[in-house]
Amino acid sequence: MATPFAPPDQSDDYFDIAETFFDPITGQDQGFPARNVPGMLGTRQTLTPNNRPAVSTRQLIRWLIPQGPIVEMYLNPQNISTNYKKNNASQRTMGGFVTQYWGPELTVLNINGTTGTSGIEGINVLQDVYNSEQKAFDPYALFLAAKLAQDQQNAGLLDPNSALGQAGDFIGNLFGASTSGLPGGIEEAPSLAALAYSIEMYWSGKVYRGYFNDFSIKESVDSLGLFTYDLSFTVTQERGLRLNFQPWHRDPVSEPPNRNPITGTPYSYGALVGSR
Repeated sequence: MATPFAPPDQSDDYFDIAETFFDPITGQDQGFPARNVPGMLGTRQTLTPNNRPAVSTRQLIRWLIPQGPIVEMYLNPQNISTNYKKNNASQRTMGGFVTQYWGPELTVLNINGTTGTSGIEGINVLQDVYNSEQKAFDPYALFLAAKLAQDQQNAGLLDPNSALGQAGDFIGNLFGASTSGLPGGIEEAPSLAALAYSIEMYWSGKVYRGYFNDFSIKESVDSLGLFTYDLSFTVTQERGLRLNFQPWHRDPVSEPPNRNPITGTPYSYGALVGSR
């Protein structure tokens, strides 16, 4: 005989749940015991074990550029600002306010720092990453230019296989219309937009896929030889999960919260087992 479904012990009333966050005697806040929240309101952190083995390693930001290698930064940025925003529109009417929820807007990363001892050559690397879609598209553009020069030399402008004959197909292919204008042995030509929107940034367990908005460089006589930069990156897809990384980090969802350094809330990491 099947075991009947057992209802949860917790109330479905969120106001009742909120009352459990306070001490019934003192009325003081007991912290944020996330594990008391029903499953649909739970966090991913509840599945992460405490006192897990620690490995000392240096985490550097890596960029995956279209049709190119993975580029590792020489020095991590000094600041990374992640801006999340939801699009809520409101309009006042005679009967009150009418609100519309349009969901989250695209996340924007504002990244700034210095290239340190890598100097201007470190800036060159970042600039190549920023302009990677242009560089990835160069082989296709060079083919068309070479074909056009060959046709002009042979005076075969009316030949359907000439550059002029293939230009329509080739340019149409940039917008996904055709691939017949490409030479044999060359893969389908992507559009510049497809290349620009396929940048990926790997950072500490998370992957941010998107595109660059702007890139600025600053140098000053007050710090000769040192260069600072500012990058703006719009995220179209976010994957992965960042975890604590310092030895003093603790589990944020343990209950009851206790800040005692010995008997208090468990640490995220236990003993150091190695380095890499």
